[in-house]
Amino acid sequence: MLRLAIVGAGGMARVRARALLSTGKMQLCGVAARRLSTAQTMGAEFGCGACFDDYRCLVETRPDALLIEVPHEAQDSIALWGLAQSLHVLIGGTLATTSSVAEQIAALAAQNGRVVEAGYEARYSPAWEYTKQLFESGELGRLVTIRSIALWAGDPRTWYYNQQISGGMPLTHMTYCFINPVRWIAGEPLMVSAFANRVLNTAPELIDQENVVANMKFGNDALCSMTAGFVAPGGLPAWGATFIGTKGAVEVHPDEVGAGTVAVYLGGNVEEYNFTGTANAFNLQAQAFVSAIEGEGQVRNSPAASAGDVRVAEAIVTSVREARTVML
Repeated sequence: MLRLAIVGAGGMARVRARALLSTGKMQLCGVAARRLSTAQTMGAEFGCGACFDDYRCLVETRPDALLIEVPHEAQDSIALWGLAQSLHVLIGGTLATTSSVAEQIAALAAQNGRVVEAGYEARYSPAWEYTKQLFESGELGRLVTIRSIALWAGDPRTWYYNQQISGGMPLTHMTYCFINPVRWIAGEPLMVSAFANRVLNTAPELIDQENVVANMKFGNDALCSMTAGFVAPGGLPAWGATFIGTKGAVEVHPDEVGAGTVAVYLGGNVEEYNFTGTANAFNLQAQAFVSAIEGEGQVRNSPAASAGDVRVAEAIVTSVREARTVML
């Protein structure tokens, strides 16, 4: 049985903890949070009494793996610490806050022979996986263009809206929605050109780019336009991606915690697929993480596979600030 330690005690820490424990191959050995009482509350929910307000104390619980679910400002140092302790690491969001730290994580993981997985469960979602299979099979022809929109009514009181703590909206929000799954399907972008504004919540400490439109060109000559931001009028359908091929198209409507739906346009017909009842993406990711630790499989968001998300987010910010196209 693998021993799991967790840093962070929020809602997503609980979601991922349940998924990892549901594999039947992990047991929770310790919880750390900024406030001891918060760690103790979560520990009590999961029957774990080893709770701390300093994540470094988790080493006392002799863990094999570390789950990190904290604001991005603190994430990098915790991930590097975990790898220095020779722990396998599942990072709840982006791999790192900068591409230089992503390189450090990759190097340390390789040096110590540890599994590292970034937390983009989209690559385990049946809706995204089906979309990828449609283009790989050639059924929809060659991928031509992609358009996506991901608007979320962000709360300026949360860490997501704080520039320093979050690392910015392109890193926190756009990599998840939908840079990571789009890269999985379309490959690596060659260039990025982006524009941004800041119109609703504009206090000095808040995010620099509140809303972004980013255009990308991929190595296979496919084009992409992404709209994302924290201004989301109620009731507006604003969470999905459309992939247009030479023979057909597919609309992906993901669900943040569910399976999502897909609509396929082919030969003048529309077929809708609802993946309700299929395996949960968080559970599938947890199973892949455990299997990789046991040497029986691979994760889909390894440092090599997910560092590109950080690079694209950085390119978006650079393009906005310098008003130019960024070559990758």
